[in-house]
Amino acid sequence: IKAWKRFTRIFIQLLLAALAQTKGTSVCGVASLNNKIVGGQNAAAGSWPWQVSIRLTAYNFHFCGGSLINSGWVLTAAHCFANTKYTASQVTVYLGTETLQGTNINQVSRSVTSVTINPNYDAKTVNNDLALLQLSSTVTFTPYITPICLAASGSTFFNGTLSWVTGWGNIATGVSLPSPGYLQEVQVPIIGNRQCFCLYGGGITGNMICAGALTGNKDPCNGDSGGPIVVKQGSVWIQAGIVSFGKAQGCAQANDPGAFTRVSEYQNWINQVITSNQPGFVTYTSSGTNADLNVTCSNLPPTTSVATNLLVFSLIPVLLVNSYYFC
Repeated sequence: IKAWKRFTRIFIQLLLAALAQTKGTSVCGVASLNNKIVGGQNAAAGSWPWQVSIRLTAYNFHFCGGSLINSGWVLTAAHCFANTKYTASQVTVYLGTETLQGTNINQVSRSVTSVTINPNYDAKTVNNDLALLQLSSTVTFTPYITPICLAASGSTFFNGTLSWVTGWGNIATGVSLPSPGYLQEVQVPIIGNRQCFCLYGGGITGNMICAGALTGNKDPCNGDSGGPIVVKQGSVWIQAGIVSFGKAQGCAQANDPGAFTRVSEYQNWINQVITSNQPGFVTYTSSGTNADLNVTCSNLPPTTSVATNLLVFSLIPVLLVNSYYFC
């Protein structure tokens, strides 16, 4: 019976994927092999089928994550390319990857034909930290390779909303990349922008979203940059943000949530870049009340959409004090 149920799930996903590609529409946010949610450990194969590994081709070096958003495009962080100066011709995208250190029977790879960095990306404030990668050819959807839905304009993510971050980044501060062999998954709550602004002492804008365990021990880290933070609405997975930066040297520190690019703020820009077979956008609506509206601190401006002079430096080639990127 269990084998039959699994077969049925896989058959339905393959059928939907085939129909979507035939009609030129988008099927997104489906993870038929994700049967349970656990945090801070190896992710089972196929649990996060949109997760990609972006590597420097010459050395097969994983330096950033990303997410498949349709059959030919990947969403990642701008700083993965703007700060490293890597070009499209220097990188390869890997999909369906389970481990960086072993055999991946479901893995495929594509070269990249173009890197489009958001024109408003600011390396000092880390505002508008997103980029789009166009693959050299489209990929066929499988239970291990499926695009993620993107949060549409107007989506709301209240304080405490449970989310999941995935990547191959470090699992402890100071560990050389790549640290984990297998894709890691961790469950973290959304931290409201007002509270996050107060914890950071500034620098959090309306183009960002924060998440993390305020007690520490659960956080993205070096090598996770560009990867997705996702939430589930009904049976559909939706990408709320892109791994961007952290406040302090070291990962998973107490009162130091990770900062992510807020995907819902960029629906128009993404659709301007991807003019055909556009990604699927889904509005995520939080229930209840937004407790973050009650948070205040001495330096909180009337709205956290105003950036402050928070300087953020790249880990490549040297780690500097204050905030830093997760790559």
